[in-house]
Amino acid sequence: MAAFIPITVYLNHKPMVVASIADAEMALQQPWPLMEKPSRLEAIRMIEECLAGHCSHQAAFAAFKAAASEQGLLKRKRPSAGLKKFDGVAEDLI
Repeated sequence: MAAFIPITVYLNHKPMVVASIADAEMALQQPWPLMEKPSRLEAIRMIEECLAGHCSHQAAFAAFKAAASEQGLLKRKRPSAGLKKFDGVAEDLI
C-alpha cells in the first residue's frame, strides 16, 4: 500500500497520524464532527474503491485530506527552526 507524507488529523481533540490508505480508512471509522457530510462520504467511497483496485491511492488520499480539511480536522504546525532559517536565507537572496 502506498505511503504518503504523514498528515495529522484531530479527532475528539486527539491527534491521529495518517500516512496510508489503511490509516485513512481507520480515521474515517472514527466519530467526525459531521458524519454525513458529503465530502466524508465521498472519501469513504474513494477509499473503498482504492482498496478494490478501482481508484488510485493518490485520488483516495486526496479525497480523505479534502474531507478532513473541510471539517477543520487538519491543523497547521508551526515551521521548524530549520525551515525558519531557510526562509530567512531565501528572503536574503531575493
